[in-house]
Amino acid sequence: MHSQQVYTLSLACLILSLAIIEAAVYTQPAVRHPAHPGKCFDKFTRRAMLPDKEYKPKGICATMTCNLEAGEISIETCPYVEAPGCEELPSDVNWSFPKCCPQFKCVDFKTGKEFIVTL
Repeated sequence: MHSQQVYTLSLACLILSLAIIEAAVYTQPAVRHPAHPGKCFDKFTRRAMLPDKEYKPKGICATMTCNLEAGEISIETCPYVEAPGCEELPSDVNWSFPKCCPQFKCVDFKTGKEFIVTL
């Protein structure tokens, strides 16, 4: 049984190494709000953020961080993945990042058994 788990894990690693994964990190300008000095204000979530603290807004599968010195908000979302032979499963934005990112259902080409890959 242990060798089967090692084989499945190795196969999952191989599939992900063959997959195309693009990181999804970008920045947006931080708004300076007079009611929130010393914080970044995000106009989309309407949230004042402390510098260098990670925020995971509800309903959005992302994490946001304020860089007050640079005057920007860094936003990390789920990576874009192409995994040949795997099916992307629906994600749930009610979970916080990164648990809200999609999973992939793949088939072991040797045994024909399905397994789930989580990024």
